[in-house]
Amino acid sequence: MNRSPAKVFLILLSSYAFYWHARDWNTASRLMLTYALVDRGTVRIDGLDRHTGDLAKFQGHYYADKLPGLSMLATIPYAIERLALPAHPLNVAARTHWAADYGATLGTSGLASATIGAILASLAAGLGCGPRRSMLVGLAYGLATPAYVYATLAYGHQGAALGLIGAYTLLREAGRRPWPRAACAGFLAAMASVVELQVGPVSAILAAYLAVQVVIGRWPSRSIGAFAVGASVPTLGLLVYNTVAFGSPTDMGYFHERLELFSTVHSAGNPLGLRRPDWSVAPSLLWGRSRGLLVFAPILILWPPGLVALVVRRRWATAVVSTAACVAVLLVNLSYPNWDGGWCTGPRLLVPLLPFAVLPVAGLLAIDRRWAWPAATLGVVGFSLMIAFQGVGGRVPAYYPDPIRRVVGPIWAWGTPPAGWVGEPFDRSVLELAGLTIGDRRGPLLGLAAAQMAVVGITMRRRWAERRQPPLPPE
Repeated sequence: MNRSPAKVFLILLSSYAFYWHARDWNTASRLMLTYALVDRGTVRIDGLDRHTGDLAKFQGHYYADKLPGLSMLATIPYAIERLALPAHPLNVAARTHWAADYGATLGTSGLASATIGAILASLAAGLGCGPRRSMLVGLAYGLATPAYVYATLAYGHQGAALGLIGAYTLLREAGRRPWPRAACAGFLAAMASVVELQVGPVSAILAAYLAVQVVIGRWPSRSIGAFAVGASVPTLGLLVYNTVAFGSPTDMGYFHERLELFSTVHSAGNPLGLRRPDWSVAPSLLWGRSRGLLVFAPILILWPPGLVALVVRRRWATAVVSTAACVAVLLVNLSYPNWDGGWCTGPRLLVPLLPFAVLPVAGLLAIDRRWAWPAATLGVVGFSLMIAFQGVGGRVPAYYPDPIRRVVGPIWAWGTPPAGWVGEPFDRSVLELAGLTIGDRRGPLLGLAAAQMAVVGITMRRRWAERRQPPLPPE
């Protein structure tokens, strides 16, 4: 029995549980809808609107401008928190930290990210990786890429990513109960788009993946109907929300933006505000010092040889679907005017592609275990970088062109933020949530990093029996 996924899940979730980050407008917009739903049973965030500038205003009332998917998912952990915590107060000054934010975030973004790491470890094993290499794949994703940061923030990226990679995992083989699997896959794929509309093209790719498998006889034809039925559930939920909030199933918060930066981009005719791809942005998104994917997720340097490894081993479906998903997310971001993501770590709007980008790395590790050392080295580099960004709050404004050298480095070295920095140099943690007073916050952060490295090292050094892998099913 391969226990790598369970180990990855526990290590990741315990790591994410350390952080208690300040709100920003993006996270507050989603959280305020969660609090309104649970505390008052309404989709209006009147009285909570001063906590965020990401707002929609319709007929004199305030609403979250985001899609409601993550806010609805967060109602579950928040409802549990409400057994011990008071309701969020109305009409008070904006707050940077609120105790309920912690559980609502960990119970959505954190839980989703740890689950993705476990899924990737399982998929790596299915591609032929042994237990250690499977763990390396899951941990590299969860600790050595920007997924680490967004696991601790109430953004929609990790919820959307879980829906997509979860749907893909279910569609890889029909199994003994193909119709329930197809229905669950449809639900997850559509839920991802209800969390973040911009991943809709990837949801469509997954539907096409199922259709191809039906055509070649690996799935029964009725599976397409089951997928559609599953997808209809979150889709109908979105339509009902739009109707209740804005009076029409096709109306959205994006169409009633209060912030001019977004109101000039999003419209009823173009909900995502997309234009023709701006290819000049590609270098900045892929290797730029401010938002470069390969800078902030160095493990993906192994993506090209990994894709070759998948093709050599004739893992066609994994190669095609993972590449198509990555290209789709990248194209959407090249077509979006605000591609830099604002206040964030790395290429924020590319985060949903990370699970699919890691799959070729797993294929490379499966073909030759000697690639584990370069992968582990790149993982340590990425982990160190993510810890550094986590310490300063996980978000650096886009107006700093070189956040590593000009922002994060000086803050860690001297404790002094650069001119224009908003907030504290180092953000809070679960220690302060528990009521402890922390002087220099660098100490606990470095302690966490050391503990994480020790746990991973001890777990990876364990003598696991490298049993012969069973023949891989055809793709």
